[in-house]
Amino acid sequence: MKKLLFAFMMVFSAISFQNAEAQFLQVGVRGGLNYPTISGIEAGTYTGFHAGTYFRMNALGLISVEPGVQYSQKGFRAGESSPMGAATDRLHYIDVPVLLRITVFPLVNIFAGPQASYLVGRNYNGSTSFTTTDNLRDYDLSGVVGIGLSLPLGFNLQGSYDFGLSSIEYDGMDTRHNVVKISLGKNF
Repeated sequence: MKKLLFAFMMVFSAISFQNAEAQFLQVGVRGGLNYPTISGIEAGTYTGFHAGTYFRMNALGLISVEPGVQYSQKGFRAGESSPMGAATDRLHYIDVPVLLRITVFPLVNIFAGPQASYLVGRNYNGSTSFTTTDNLRDYDLSGVVGIGLSLPLGFNLQGSYDFGLSSIEYDGMDTRHNVVKISLGKNF
């Protein structure tokens, strides 16, 4: 998976920088709150965060393509009544989304696209604590959908939902990430 992400970034860089003046509309940074959970496990959500950068390229006027790279916390929080007891599992990922944005009103856009993620760390706290990622798949494929709002001074606000397309095989079970994100971004 590392090789796939590296190859994707190299291809993206070559295409983007070949004709940067004509293709790039905006480069920006974005960060915000995550509300993740894992389907297939009796657990709830906790508050995490995400932060990263993006490149928005004009495709056809009202349509743009936006690849990016961001750090994102995923996982779950289980209560005392859960079969696993009280526990929090914070999973740390590098996400690489490629979004297609469509402007529907002058300041409003909708977006969707695929996202590849690579697991870079873990913090499990329950009856025991550990950081091993041995019982998890180290990559994840998701879909992303959302709505964005352009604000003055190059700021933007968006809400999105990431839904797992592949199983992360949590403890051998068919499980998928689901993450609600609220983000604030700044274009440069």
